Amino acid sequence: MRKHQLATAIETSIRADGGDGAQRCSFLRVNARADGVAEVMIYGAIGESLWMDTVSARDLADQIAAINASVIHVRFNSEGGVVTDGIAIYNALRAHTARKVGFVDGQAASIAGVILMACDEVVMYPTSLFMLHAPSTIAAGTSSDFREFADTLDTHARAMAEAYAAKTGKPDEIAELLASGRDHWYTGREAVDFGFADRVEEFATNASATAGLADGARVVALNTSLAAFRNAPAPITACLRGHITTALSPTVFASLSEVSQQAVIGHIEDPSMKDRYLRIVAEAGAPAAGTPAAAAPVAAAPVTAAAPAAVDPQAAATAAITALRTRNTEIRAMAQPHMGNAQVADYINGVIDNADPAVTADVAGRQVLALLAQGSVPIAGNITAVAGGDERDGRRRAMLNAIEARAGVEAATGDNPFRGHTMAEIARECVTASGVNTRGMDRMQIVGTAFTHSTSDFPGLLGEASRRAVLRGYEEAEEQVDQFTRAVSVPDFKPTNLVGLGAFSDLLVVPEGSEFKYGTFSEQSQAMKIVTYGRLFSITRQAIINDDLGIFSEVPRKLGQAARRTIAKAVFDLINSNPVLPDGFRLFSAEHGNLLDGSAISTLSVDAMRAKMATQKDKDGNRIRVPLKTLLTPIALGGLARTVRTSQYEVSGAKNLTTPNIVQNTFDVIDDARFDDASAAAWYGVANSAFVDSIVIGYLDGNQTPFLDQEEGFTVDGVAWKVRLDAAPAIADYRGIFKNPGV
Repeated sequence: MRKHQLATAIETSIRADGGDGAQRCSFLRVNARADGVAEVMIYGAIGESLWMDTVSARDLADQIAAINASVIHVRFNSEGGVVTDGIAIYNALRAHTARKVGFVDGQAASIAGVILMACDEVVMYPTSLFMLHAPSTIAAGTSSDFREFADTLDTHARAMAEAYAAKTGKPDEIAELLASGRDHWYTGREAVDFGFADRVEEFATNASATAGLADGARVVALNTSLAAFRNAPAPITACLRGHITTALSPTVFASLSEVSQQAVIGHIEDPSMKDRYLRIVAEAGAPAAGTPAAAAPVAAAPVTAAAPAAVDPQAAATAAITALRTRNTEIRAMAQPHMGNAQVADYINGVIDNADPAVTADVAGRQVLALLAQGSVPIAGNITAVAGGDERDGRRRAMLNAIEARAGVEAATGDNPFRGHTMAEIARECVTASGVNTRGMDRMQIVGTAFTHSTSDFPGLLGEASRRAVLRGYEEAEEQVDQFTRAVSVPDFKPTNLVGLGAFSDLLVVPEGSEFKYGTFSEQSQAMKIVTYGRLFSITRQAIINDDLGIFSEVPRKLGQAARRTIAKAVFDLINSNPVLPDGFRLFSAEHGNLLDGSAISTLSVDAMRAKMATQKDKDGNRIRVPLKTLLTPIALGGLARTVRTSQYEVSGAKNLTTPNIVQNTFDVIDDARFDDASAAAWYGVANSAFVDSIVIGYLDGNQTPFLDQEEGFTVDGVAWKVRLDAAPAIADYRGIFKNPGV
């Protein structure tokens, strides 16, 4: 499994009930109303998750497709989530023929904001929030993996930008916002000003609606307003409670009696809003002087016999206030001796102000200790110890150096204690180092023990020497396929279709206020399927006793050369076979326009191929630039091709030595005998892969070098290795390679 697939695998394997038996439900609802309006509720994180309330892209897409209403109201309170799930929901909404009206009940943040852009009309409230930022991920892997992660994130950002720009008509500003690396928050009115939203909806129930009422009457009015929404869906009720509660300013709230304050807090379901009022109560410490010790409890809306008993909001508010006061007292007591430290004081004051119940006295204490420890010096001074290589590592490096020095592939170090040792002598050293007494053993027994003893370094030592030799051979092989192909990473052994990058739709003029239209790629490639190439070789006890150093240098080295040669042969076989592409036509064909009339290599025929490649059209009839870079020829034509490339004057049958050579030094030449096996007359032109890929070589997970597997034990009289290379070539785009069958 690839590293960047790990998080997805974990996410999709979790239990829907959270593992503890408590069923987790998607905060998604689709309701049909009598007035021909459907209502879609998107509350919670986008994409399935074990840790929070979620909205499933699959469920929502299925339910949206089943809506027959002419108008869809989409209500949002989501912090965002998985980008691909959000894009799927966005496209499902955009594709529906109904008029979509989006209401931001709480927040539409991150990818939830992208979904909001699918609505024909976006409605915010004064207290609604909108946020956009660039996508992010958690990654692990090699530097190549991280470059791939970065490219993938940029691609996701471009897809998100399409949605934002389609709504706002401000593609440049959107690009700058996504490139800033920061979160960008907007209130309802700010979102309208930018163009993310169309209007701000004002609530009828506001501060003026309760102006002039006494403390108790004001709270009762709010409570009555909430009772009117008792039959509304729970998310709507939560949103309306939050908006109604904002009618009380902090000053008005602070003037209420303690019981009235508790009643108001009991109706707040927005955590950030509840924290705001809890801080007011906690800082007050006790009801103001003259405030009645107890006020008449606020009458709750009646509960029918069929409805379950609701939690007493006054009791809940009292418990929350008591817990917060206790927490603040504990934190202040713990931090008091250290409040002279400016950093500690700032931190403690911030904790008290934020009133986050998750920050307990224990959590605060740990942070205070960390702040106090900054700049401290250890008792023993700044003496540090680092782990280094042990004696065993040094011994193995010296033995490997001794083996490769005797094989002539590396210079021996002057202080190497194993310099000049035979293979049998190094085997004895390995056995002795593993704690085995070799007295009385003959050489065959010693070598056998070196191979089979569980703690012997000998098999690993031989394996490392062989791996180095294989890689040397692979790198030394005189193959030229890398000069006209490109390596690509393939994740598995499943068939993979490549996309011809020269076949993307033309960009269109977008009038002001109009929507951008999607372009498409056309598949002009051959399906790629990774195959495994491999061979076995072994090192026996007899080879060790005979001190056959070639087994460590020449044999693995030749296997490395063979691996390189195998890939090159596969590339040339692919060209010679003229495969059928997904469109039903062969690679070189009249339908593809890349099979020229037969002619010998000359100044005029090379220039004709150059012109034919450069004047090709895409599927929309537009010219695309495909520059000729390399001529591929059989050995029989290599000399003539180089003459045409370097000659000052035209090279042709007429042999006119006064006409300039118009293709002089404009292309490279690669000749290979594997073309002679198919045709000694045919020759090919290949494009610069920076513009159009013609042939690519896919490597499993991007591993472009052979891999060595080792086997040892009773089934092998020594050690056996398996050299494996997982790769395959494929045609990426027929427009990047032309054929002249010659004469």
